[in-house]
Amino acid sequence: MDFSLTDKEQKLWERAKKFSLEHISPKASALEKRREFPKEIVQKAYEEGLMNLHIPEEAGGPGLSLLSETFVSEATGYGCAGIATSIMCNNLAFAPLVIGATIEQLKTYVKPLITGKEAKFGAFCLTERKAGSDAAAVATRAERDGDEYVITGTKCFATNGPQAELFTVFASTQPELKHKGLSVFMVPKSKNVKIGHIENKMGQLNSVQSEVIFEGARVPQECLVGKEGEGFKIAMQTLDMTRAGIAAIATGVAQRALDEAAKFANIRQQFGRPIGKFQGIGFKLADMGARTDAARHLTRYAAWLADQGMRNSKESSFAKFFASDAAMKNATQAVQIMGGYGYLEEYPVEKLMRDAKLLQIYEGTNEVQRLVASNAILKESVNLDTGFHVDYEGRDAPKM
Repeated sequence: MDFSLTDKEQKLWERAKKFSLEHISPKASALEKRREFPKEIVQKAYEEGLMNLHIPEEAGGPGLSLLSETFVSEATGYGCAGIATSIMCNNLAFAPLVIGATIEQLKTYVKPLITGKEAKFGAFCLTERKAGSDAAAVATRAERDGDEYVITGTKCFATNGPQAELFTVFASTQPELKHKGLSVFMVPKSKNVKIGHIENKMGQLNSVQSEVIFEGARVPQECLVGKEGEGFKIAMQTLDMTRAGIAAIATGVAQRALDEAAKFANIRQQFGRPIGKFQGIGFKLADMGARTDAARHLTRYAAWLADQGMRNSKESSFAKFFASDAAMKNATQAVQIMGGYGYLEEYPVEKLMRDAKLLQIYEGTNEVQRLVASNAILKESVNLDTGFHVDYEGRDAPKM
């Protein structure tokens, strides 16, 4: 078992951390107040080769591993979870296409977006107002009309929706089949694709989520990804692949909260000594450090499994809910350690606390992640031999 990074991985990790410290951390708070898409920072990340990492080389991308993606996501998440989401959201938008589309489709629809001088974006369009965790409730329709599909419906919470040039849209081709009738399409920006309400959020103000309205948007048959009815399977495979990226952003937030709290605890004096020397604070810092390291290992392991072509539904769920819970807990503890200062906008930890909350919600709530993980555990236990054999059914509980 070797936990060391290759030279290439280490260089990417260091480059991403340097980028975050120079371009994200110093600017995040000021950008947040304007609630603008961080165009200049994202463009710089694109120029630095920190975007679109998972696109295959045949389609114009670098073809890097999911493990490599976690380095960039953690580093940028350390600087600002919202900006990290804006930078890394193409990973989610294009993941269904990497999974289900042909190389020819990727060359036609994705390559032009990732090889030009300017950063361009896709948007992942699955969620609707009445279809969140329940993907089978998707109401957006895709109806066949000759050699075209006509797509009608409204999606919500689409990250980078207003900036997107290509929309990855999950729509029902056979509504009577529920989730088995779900299909996925590549829908280029057009006059029949409109941006609706832009969400006003508590945190992650440096990313933009909006409604995307498809008013009879026509796409050729070649925009169907995979086959009709494969949309739900592709969606689940996509989330297995991308949960590690969210966990990595969360790990970055957890690490930042720990670093800010420890720095403050070293400087802040009470009763003649730094507050970090008091057990009440020191134990908090120790727990924050353990959570952060555990989140990092779970995240990288989940990504590594996917890179090996191994099933990682359980492990990616572990990583996502544990890391995002760790981010929220660490951010809350950082605010507590810093006391009144932690509650002020002039200091970074109040922003970490607001940003962390969304990590527990998007790309599958942590409750859903626990359902995915527990179902996998129950399935594994069916033929599990623990060495203790007893027929539990119909047997009285042992007397104590």
